[in-house]
Amino acid sequence: MNKNYFNLILDNLTNLSIERDDYFNCVIKNKKDKIVYSGFILAKSPTGKAVTICDVNFQKSSVDKKYHPRLIFKRTDEAFNEKKVAGESITQRISFQTGEDGYREFWKMISFLKGFDDLVDTGNFKDEYRVASQQEVFDYLKNKEKFKDFGVYKNIINELGNESASALHLLTTIKLLKSYKEKLKSFIENKSSETDVQNWLDEENHKHRQDRCMIFGLEFVDYKREGGVAGNNYDVLTKIGMENEEKNLIELKSPSDDVLTSKDNQTINNTKKEYSISPSLSRAIPQILEYRKDLEDKRPGDPELQKIGEQGEIKISKCIIVVGSEKEDTRWKKNLRELRKALSSNLEIWTYTDLIRKIDSTIKNLENRRYL
Repeated sequence: MNKNYFNLILDNLTNLSIERDDYFNCVIKNKKDKIVYSGFILAKSPTGKAVTICDVNFQKSSVDKKYHPRLIFKRTDEAFNEKKVAGESITQRISFQTGEDGYREFWKMISFLKGFDDLVDTGNFKDEYRVASQQEVFDYLKNKEKFKDFGVYKNIINELGNESASALHLLTTIKLLKSYKEKLKSFIENKSSETDVQNWLDEENHKHRQDRCMIFGLEFVDYKREGGVAGNNYDVLTKIGMENEEKNLIELKSPSDDVLTSKDNQTINNTKKEYSISPSLSRAIPQILEYRKDLEDKRPGDPELQKIGEQGEIKISKCIIVVGSEKEDTRWKKNLRELRKALSSNLEIWTYTDLIRKIDSTIKNLENRRYL
């Protein structure tokens, strides 16, 4: 039985249609001369002896009752007999990359099939995915996400143009940071413990760790939590940027712990308040320095390094202790500044109040960000 193929290179699709043939099948038919086609001619070689065709067969689905197109691409001779594969090859590559390959005809065929979507099922892409306009993104964020200060976010997306995915990522980051800021405030107000903070970072089997560790700053990446070497467990190991090999070690203490303690010292003339490092901070400083030494002493390939996901030698550029919250006492603040100055450049003391300030600054920078 001879097969007819509709020539997409030469012929016009205007008179072509897809019609039901019986309960189980449908056919491609010319509405004028009633010719039934088995498929399409997509390309021919310059001599006409090599032809790229696509056989199209329809089968009815028992689920949606539509006819699903089955496509088979072939390289044939001019009589539509399949060509043998040259040499020792067992497959033949059919590409649609150039005009000679028939890429225009390929997409013309796909568009034709799609035009009969009331009868033919070519997938429900349009129901699940589509390109959203800027205004649709605005409306979605405003109605669904309930962002505050919506004008700020609208300006950001205006600057991004059609890069809506980048805009949504930026908006999500801002929203997360605002929620983390409130969480840190609640830790301070509720006098939460060190364990409370760690449990929050590790909630739902560490599902939110990478996001929640943004409280330390967006410059940090690749967070590792509570790894152990030499019998000691650090809190957070991270680094600044993926290209930087040097690590930063972060030790978490309770938001309710004191950074500095004070006592009244009675002199002959008056009572003077004296400040000293709190017991919590006194323990934390040698503790984090010991962690650093343990990590840096390990050689590349050490099983304990491999266990925490590190293959090479570790160099700790900075140790950070996060402890307590800021007091309103002017002298307390002055003594903290002096303590920070006295520490070496690779040891820093942060309070949970400092983390809140860092988040505030980051949010402002993101909201004012411009895309060139």
